[in-house]
Amino acid sequence: MLTNLLISSILPLFSTDLLMIWFFMEINNFLFIFILNFSIKNKKMIFFYFFIQTIISFLIIYSLILNNLFMYSNISNFFMISAMMMKLGIPPFHLWLPLISKFMTWHSLLLLLTMMKIIPFYMISLIKLNLIMIYSIIFLCSILPPYLMLNLINFKVLLSYSSINQSGWMMFLIYFKIFIWFKYFMFYTLISLSLFNMIFYFKMFFHNNFLSYNYYQTYLNFLPMIFMFNMAGLPPFSFFLMKWYSIFLFSYSSNYLIILIMLMLSSLIMLYIYTNMMISSIFFFQFKSKLNNFKFFINNPKTTLIYMILFMSSILFLF
Repeated sequence: MLTNLLISSILPLFSTDLLMIWFFMEINNFLFIFILNFSIKNKKMIFFYFFIQTIISFLIIYSLILNNLFMYSNISNFFMISAMMMKLGIPPFHLWLPLISKFMTWHSLLLLLTMMKIIPFYMISLIKLNLIMIYSIIFLCSILPPYLMLNLINFKVLLSYSSINQSGWMMFLIYFKIFIWFKYFMFYTLISLSLFNMIFYFKMFFHNNFLSYNYYQTYLNFLPMIFMFNMAGLPPFSFFLMKWYSIFLFSYSSNYLIILIMLMLSSLIMLYIYTNMMISSIFFFQFKSKLNNFKFFINNPKTTLIYMILFMSSILFLF
């Protein structure tokens, strides 16, 4: 099922026909709902997700009809971008994403925040938008999620808002440099995969759980902090290098100055939020370990996978 979901996410990238891309997106949605049916106990949330996707499909079809009648009219573009914003959970159409994320498993949430974003972002790259619309979307993604993340303790909701914030960066990159967007998206996916595996494996569903484990306390406190700071874009981690590279590419043009300032301010706020989440672990961190604990971590295949993903996300910047 996961293979079919991946194929249905990649195949639309070889087409520029919006109707064909929408067809693959519906297949993608059907497969994901099938996965949700086996992973969410609250069936009302599955119906709620299906209802949201139905509205999105209606807006896309209506936009395509208007597009055929008026050829790239502003009205058709407005309905199309509204549908994509709702699909990605971009403000002001974001309320459904943190709501449903509470009831999803970690694996299904990872798919929703990574793989399910491929087709909508690709469709956005094919839509003609004016600079004011792009500014507005990036502004909403940059300012609103950090504010809503304050005082939250549920990791699923936190990562959902963090994904909305990252959508601002992706929106900026895919509209101007689609290849840079692909590299940024790969960084985000690898780091999210590492972080989600860490949280799921140790059942750290709330950020105050970092201090509730004693047996593997040394490594348990250390590794999540690395992935959290990497996601926040703290130097010298790989995600910071990717953001710095993106800023460097557009810093020579004054047209993007306002956008870059908004994104940098948003990154600083997100860094504060992630640091605030980790501050208790930093102060109470104990530098002691037992030999059997160390052997457990080295011999554990899931831990080895996490280290490999961290290494891959670091060297990916070189390419």
